[in-house]
Amino acid sequence: MIRFWILFLVCAAFLHAQKPLERVSVQLQWADQFQFAGYYVAKEKGFYAEAGLDVSIRPFDPKRLAIDEVMEGRSEYGIGRSSLLVDRMRGKPVVALAAIFQSSPFVLLSARSANIRSPKDLIGKRIMMTQDFQDTIAIRAMVNSQGMRMEELKFIEHSYNPIDIANGKTDVMACYISNEPFTLKEKGIETNALNPEQYGFDFYSDILFTSEKELKHHPERVRAFVTATLKGWQYAFDHIEETARLIKTRYNTQNKSYASLVYEGQILKELAYRGNQPLGAMNLEKFRRISDIYKVMGIPQDEKRLRGFLYEDTSRIALPLSIEERSLLQMRTIRYTSTFSWPPFNYRSQSGALEGIAADFWALVVKRSGMQTEFTPALTWNGVLDAIKTKSADVTLGTSISPDKEPYALFSKPYASFPNVIVTNKKIDFLPGLSALEGKNVAIGNGYGIAALIAKKYPAIRIVGVDDTREGLKLLSSGRVDAVIDILPVVAFLMNEYSYVDLKISGTTEFMFDVRMMIRNDYPELKSIIDKGIDSITPAERQKIFNRYIAVTYEDTIDYRWVYGIGFGALAVIALFMWRQFELGRYNRKLLQMASTDPLTQLPNRIKTDEKLAECHAYYERHRRPYAVVILDIDWFKRINDTFGHLVGDKTLISIAQILRSHVRGTDTVGRWGGEEFIIVCPETDIEGARQVAEKLRGVINEYDFETVHTLTCSFGISESRDDDRVEDVVGRADSALYQAKEEGRNRVCAL
Repeated sequence: MIRFWILFLVCAAFLHAQKPLERVSVQLQWADQFQFAGYYVAKEKGFYAEAGLDVSIRPFDPKRLAIDEVMEGRSEYGIGRSSLLVDRMRGKPVVALAAIFQSSPFVLLSARSANIRSPKDLIGKRIMMTQDFQDTIAIRAMVNSQGMRMEELKFIEHSYNPIDIANGKTDVMACYISNEPFTLKEKGIETNALNPEQYGFDFYSDILFTSEKELKHHPERVRAFVTATLKGWQYAFDHIEETARLIKTRYNTQNKSYASLVYEGQILKELAYRGNQPLGAMNLEKFRRISDIYKVMGIPQDEKRLRGFLYEDTSRIALPLSIEERSLLQMRTIRYTSTFSWPPFNYRSQSGALEGIAADFWALVVKRSGMQTEFTPALTWNGVLDAIKTKSADVTLGTSISPDKEPYALFSKPYASFPNVIVTNKKIDFLPGLSALEGKNVAIGNGYGIAALIAKKYPAIRIVGVDDTREGLKLLSSGRVDAVIDILPVVAFLMNEYSYVDLKISGTTEFMFDVRMMIRNDYPELKSIIDKGIDSITPAERQKIFNRYIAVTYEDTIDYRWVYGIGFGALAVIALFMWRQFELGRYNRKLLQMASTDPLTQLPNRIKTDEKLAECHAYYERHRRPYAVVILDIDWFKRINDTFGHLVGDKTLISIAQILRSHVRGTDTVGRWGGEEFIIVCPETDIEGARQVAEKLRGVINEYDFETVHTLTCSFGISESRDDDRVEDVVGRADSALYQAKEEGRNRVCAL
């Protein structure tokens, strides 16, 4: 009996000690469907409960926007679109937690019989679209890129019933490509879809968000909710059929069929992992691109409001170190060295300590690795190099890769990248590049990597070695040199700090400066530790460091006295009108450029490449002059992302783009076809000419030394135009030939 009561009291105490689940809710932005599978699964599989949460999934209410429900405190979490950025710019304290879909499934759907095939066909048509859809950047950008305005379109209240497209209650309906097209096809209704992605506008969708208040007061709860939600999504995408059955049984307010739910899951999974991105990934630069497009369209943007918009889980303060790496840190105190003469990267604070961008990045690496450190200052940059050469120091904090350093040093991943700029006297006009400095005296810091690059490519430039850029600016101000070259943050900081009002930045060089840490060459474990530390630094933390040291100030030094001589108001009105027209034209050109350029590789994107294909095909049909298509794919590209990370994967794609651009004819068009695929359109070229192009590129890529990955190969598929072909036929054969090359062992050229 005593044992029974002891066991009873222990169990009671255990149950009493269990922390009660915290009650929170998430507001859906649409009716129940696979679009919200991750939330259903996290609840039904107990992922939320394991995280200590009792989550209520609040159903869609067309009279209540998710943003309002969260901002007004009726729900802790919500799901929104890229229009959350507009809400942020309007002052709403919204925080984006995770982007479930890397590419938006949003389309404008119409019955095929309505013959709506381009955005211009929307004018005069009835469009069912909610307000948050109207604020979505994708639709606005697509419309504006075609020379139209949203005000020209006629919006009506959304019924959320796709059958209304067929029964005449609307001409167009805003919906997801993963849902309504399949539903209507099941009922025998054929549709057309206007997809913003086809016009070059491909952005995040279904962004999980919360309020700044929730994040500030409940950071652990936010972390738990995001982690459990992503776990739910992972399970949903790994078990699409099981999840479809769950939704059909428990969350099927739309009475969707099992087949339609499975189809939806398959489409959404592709969008969630588009570009080989991790589930829920967000990138500040992609939001900046969205912000830029809003700005082009006249919607006010404030860069400062982007700060804090993206959620960053800073709980990762420890790095996953190997036994060898831990052993090094246990046995060694890491000695780092730096000058105090490279502001804003390295300089002396008022207290005499090392301060700057490089020092702040180093501090984060040190904190997360747990290393013990010792600082040894150096008087000059050459003193830093000597310390690494002689191994009297283990690491320095800010430099670039250059051949002269590689025999005695290892280099970390870059933690920042800036252009090298040209500083001249204020009287000098804009300089288009380094060629304008041939025959001139140009001051560059002794040992700076840019000096060797310039000497090799521009031998006519007379390089004057100086201890540092501050000395170079003194020489320039006194007229003893013609220009100074260093990276933008350094010259901007020094010119502002020492009030060089007689100097200006007159141009940029073609050389970028990737800022890295340099490590003695017999400490590969230290390089690995530092790389892991750099990888752990979040975009928000990087931006915080940059904001602390880099401020752009514009000073107006134009003499406006001539304006006072203009006495006719009519001229001012005309000038204002002409300026406005110029600005509108510039904005439209910028928008079109954004719409036609791949933001990563700066190659023409798919929409621009499609235009070139159509142009070549039209010429072929008129004059029977052939054209050829080459499609290439990087072999085993996923292994690169999985092994080295997505940053290395992106740099590899950029390198491939540069190789292709440099080794094709001026008449050929190189475009990014999607993911790791590229396309080359070759006018006036037959199949043999295309084969020569492909074989040449294959050889160049085989021999190229890629950063980090060093070697890789590509597979090529080629085809040429034939009688009675459509563009789709030519591209389709090239695509099939590419797959044949893959099946035959990769790193080869196949033709069909």
